[in-house]
Amino acid sequence: MCENGNQNGNVSGGETPEFDTEAFKKRFNEITERTGEAVKEEPSAPQEEKGMKRMKKRTKNKKRTAITILCIVLALVLLLTGSAVGSVLYVTKDYKAIEMAPNAYVDDKDLMHKAGVTNILLMGIDTKHMEDHTRSDSMILLTIDTIRHKLKLTSFMRDMYVAVPGHGNTKLTHACAYAGPQLTVDTIELNFGVRIDGYVKISYALFVELVNGIGGITVPEIDETESKALAREGVNIEPGTNIHLNGHQTLNYCRIRKGQSDFQRTERQREALSLIIKQAMKTSPFKLLKVGRSIASKAECSLEKGRLLKIAMQALPCALGEVVQQRIPLDGTWDNATRDGLSVLLVDFDKNKEFLKESLF
Repeated sequence: MCENGNQNGNVSGGETPEFDTEAFKKRFNEITERTGEAVKEEPSAPQEEKGMKRMKKRTKNKKRTAITILCIVLALVLLLTGSAVGSVLYVTKDYKAIEMAPNAYVDDKDLMHKAGVTNILLMGIDTKHMEDHTRSDSMILLTIDTIRHKLKLTSFMRDMYVAVPGHGNTKLTHACAYAGPQLTVDTIELNFGVRIDGYVKISYALFVELVNGIGGITVPEIDETESKALAREGVNIEPGTNIHLNGHQTLNYCRIRKGQSDFQRTERQREALSLIIKQAMKTSPFKLLKVGRSIASKAECSLEKGRLLKIAMQALPCALGEVVQQRIPLDGTWDNATRDGLSVLLVDFDKNKEFLKESLF
């Protein structure tokens, strides 16, 4: 399973390729036609001109929304709104990619990959400040599968006992504290054999800003255990169904661990990402432009602007399709243990590698 191109998702030669706007429009109409939202031929009757203007305005907004949803999923922070390059450049004006070096601990040809499948590691760090050198609180691999037209969210449990290059065996979450996202990417590739094409890192503050910027999310249910756990953090929400959360509340919801297992915590994180995508579909392009411009300059991402644009266009059908949620390690492939005074998860790497091969590629 080989794929041509730079492993790190950077454009060769450091140049940003020209975004093919016409190709994007053509592809968008192919997708929207499938869902009954394609642009119709303009009627010849003069009395229908006003209706056509409204239709064109709605279609333009759908284009903006579609590419925005794509990149919320892609980066959770880089909301590349707009049906034209100008809008995208507006959002990413102050955005600068962080170079991701090739993995020095595993041969690229030995990593699982496939043409049409892109893997981006989304990382939430255990702090409010991007510059802090700290553990990764969440690690979710976003897979954009343009072959099956699906988005896949795979959580990597932070307590897995793995080989961290240069630091021996320890928890996966410690890799980020030792040497940031680069070492985290290297560690996941080394232990699980999956090529990661880029990463995005956001802080708690950016996550809160993102959720507030799209108007919050509505979770299906808050149970009694979750309500009590939130109360301990100063967030008072009564148990119930269809509960609307703002950014601060969503962050604490995603971080609930006491009283429940870390497995349930990662499930809530994936649920929140899916709800962010759905809420973004209802958010006005103006709001998305505003929050996108603010967040894009603060996030840390290894993908160059040109690469982001290309992935956004390719991933459009995936954003309109199914979002698959899964977790590593699989049930029945791990055991609780204590190593060096740490509570860890011992993992059957072979079984989990096989699962990733089947589910991602």
